[in-house]
Amino acid sequence: MGVRANLITVGIVDDHEVVRQGLSAILAQQRSMRVIGEGASAPEAVSLAIKYRPDVMLLDITMPGGGLEALKTIVSKTPEVRCVILTACDDASVAMAAITAGARGFILKGVSSGNLLAAIEVVMADQSYVSPEFAARLMDAALQVKLEGAPSLGLSRREEQVLREVEKGLTNREVADRLHLSEKTVKHYMTSVMQKFGVSNRVGAIRHLQGREHDARGTGAVH
Repeated sequence: MGVRANLITVGIVDDHEVVRQGLSAILAQQRSMRVIGEGASAPEAVSLAIKYRPDVMLLDITMPGGGLEALKTIVSKTPEVRCVILTACDDASVAMAAITAGARGFILKGVSSGNLLAAIEVVMADQSYVSPEFAARLMDAALQVKLEGAPSLGLSRREEQVLREVEKGLTNREVADRLHLSEKTVKHYMTSVMQKFGVSNRVGAIRHLQGREHDARGTGAVH
């Protein structure tokens, strides 16, 4: 079936079916928009982008396979597809990483339908959209990274912070409380760390960290 030229086509990728259903219901009420595909993982996101080339993709950052990796692949293979991150991860450094990777927008789950539609309209005008209440935090994160320079472990500043707390034996809930994050955000960071280190669990991540620091001390490198 063909799609009218004036329609904004949208792809939705989130591993929670209820989220996809809710987004689809909102967009179905818009005469100018049409959902043309859905997925639940990073591979499905990439496949959807390549097959259907939607105008806009709504992507969760914590989907199986890694939302950030899916974003990078989509931007590389289908640069005409405008990606908007829609996530519960409320840390500004994640937003900055996504925008650096090519996301056109970053909004938190729970956003009003009006703001969601506004984000789609803005990115369709080839502009960037960040939730207004999130913009100041994003600027602070950008300034912090500029002041601190590049991370030493191949991790973002926040990923290393989380890993250091986990190394102390803290649970995800305890890390979340200490760093003023949500528990889901802490889990996201640890998943990202494990992917970067090529390990499958927290113990492996800690051992990898300690092994790298041991090697650095052995070569006289300064951490």
